[in-house]
Amino acid sequence: MLSKEELLGQAYESFVKIDENRVFEVIEKWFESGYDVKDLLKKFVEALTEIGRRFDEKEYFLAQLMNSASLLDKANDLIAERLAESGIKVESKGTVVIGTVRNDTHDLGKNIASSMLRIAGFNVIDLGKDLGPSEFVDAAIENKATIIAASSMTSTTMNNLREIIDLLKEKGSRDDVKVMVSGAPVTQEYADKIGADACVRTATEAVEAAEILIRCHKK
Repeated sequence: MLSKEELLGQAYESFVKIDENRVFEVIEKWFESGYDVKDLLKKFVEALTEIGRRFDEKEYFLAQLMNSASLLDKANDLIAERLAESGIKVESKGTVVIGTVRNDTHDLGKNIASSMLRIAGFNVIDLGKDLGPSEFVDAAIENKATIIAASSMTSTTMNNLREIIDLLKEKGSRDDVKVMVSGAPVTQEYADKIGADACVRTATEAVEAAEILIRCHKK
């Protein structure tokens, strides 16, 4: 049987190479060995971060970045299946409703953040893209979500972020739901101006912010 460190090394290498078959093999071996699944998930996050770096440095192309996000989703699904089969229950830290705003179809970053939030232990309801404020708010209220994570990648769609917060206020749910905003044109100054609870630039920051918002909400 391979050691924990050896399997983690294989997990990292196969994910960075976006080798789907090898990643699945590592997952199966991991469960056969009985190691803590959280360590494997953390290693996948490290690999995804490395892929993002290579994309930023133009070592990887957009297609590879997109394929890595898809692979992460598939790996999550397989891990969830194995956890269910083994009877292991993972307690959710809280529910996050996530999506891109109306007239915005740029969802790659949102997809990666969605996957990483799941890995971190959140129940994620991914609404998709091109969503009106009411779709975010209604989903959050219906699912008793603690956080709405909304992305706007263009300056012409940013006002949707403000409308989400305004609608939460109208429905009397602003105190119950934290709002996290992101996107290329979205600054901390803008987030403060509209009353958002957090502004993030990366998927890793989204996870960190969600952890903080959950802790604040429980106090």
